[in-house]
Amino acid sequence: MMRNTFMGYRNADGSAGIRNHVVVLPMVICANSVVQQIEKRVPEVIAIPHTHGCTLDPRSNQEMTDVLGGIGSNPNVSAIILVALGCESVIMDDVAKIIARTKKPVETLVIQQLGGTKKTIAKGVQIARALLRDANKRERQPIPYSELIVGTECGGSDAYSGLSANPAVGVASDIHVDHGGTVILSEITEFLGAEMILADRCASPEVRDKLLDLVAWTEQSLASLGSSSVADITPGNLKGGLTTIEEKSLGCIKKGGSRAVQEVVGYGERPTKRGLVVMDTPGHDIESMTGMAAGGAHLIVFTTGRGTPTGTPICPVIKVSSNTTCYLNMQDNIDLDAGLVLTKKETLDTMGQIIHDEMIQVASGKRTKAELSENREFALRRYGSDCIIY
Repeated sequence: MMRNTFMGYRNADGSAGIRNHVVVLPMVICANSVVQQIEKRVPEVIAIPHTHGCTLDPRSNQEMTDVLGGIGSNPNVSAIILVALGCESVIMDDVAKIIARTKKPVETLVIQQLGGTKKTIAKGVQIARALLRDANKRERQPIPYSELIVGTECGGSDAYSGLSANPAVGVASDIHVDHGGTVILSEITEFLGAEMILADRCASPEVRDKLLDLVAWTEQSLASLGSSSVADITPGNLKGGLTTIEEKSLGCIKKGGSRAVQEVVGYGERPTKRGLVVMDTPGHDIESMTGMAAGGAHLIVFTTGRGTPTGTPICPVIKVSSNTTCYLNMQDNIDLDAGLVLTKKETLDTMGQIIHDEMIQVASGKRTKAELSENREFALRRYGSDCIIY
């Protein structure tokens, strides 16, 4: 492999992907059984069932439309089948139009128009097999490393997360940014108390203002929920040795390394600039990763101190433990052990390089533990008048 490249797939619109997925995506929960049955009959495709798609909240409805379109547009998806019931509030044609901009094949099925679930499944199986035949003809080729978009996430954090895993990922983030790549720092709820550190690193006054406005809005939304500490820090975090949201935040932001914040984007929004980018996602791990996938992330580096098996349907997720006990306890799920930093077997710099090297290998086809165990969790943020951020 050439230096400063990874082995990926060049897409019709010029973008590059690191996976070659054919996806079957329902527009509404009512179509879940159909997409699951298509996957059962054609196991090589990836079905993404979910609980969303029909809501009377216009703001949530628009965000669902945009995010589902973003999932289909992700460069790791080579082709997609959209399945609608036919009466949901997320309009399939609107989602299809978003995806069609990428020039990838987009097929649509409507259960109410095809005569029910059995006929829709049969049609979907036929289409899925044809799309797979075309997808399997594609071959990997060298892609400039600078085109890689890497998301960062932390979940099940402990008191070691801010000392080992998160700053080691930060080193890897700096390496990636210095190669011209893009890193997404997520989870605005876990910036609280540490936002001024990031604000001082913003590339312009406009970016700084947008970041601080977003954090302020998040604080106001959380305050309206009441005084429960669970809104800020989980029982697992407390058992892991964290005591306050500020303490957690100081560790969380270390995943973004030390480079300037170039841009602040909305939930599921595609970055327009390279470098370090902040995305407005909630602290809910699955919802946050879904937002980054919709925003074009190729892969996600996920730190944990307590342990978690979660992945995404379309983006490989590299798990990095903050301590060796967690790594040994969940070897089926954790890819790398940053607990080696605590025992001085690695430094933050060398651990960061190990994580960076793993990113390149995964981008070139190496499967992560989450992929091997088929962890494909998926959830959308509800973001309207009846459901505030959490």
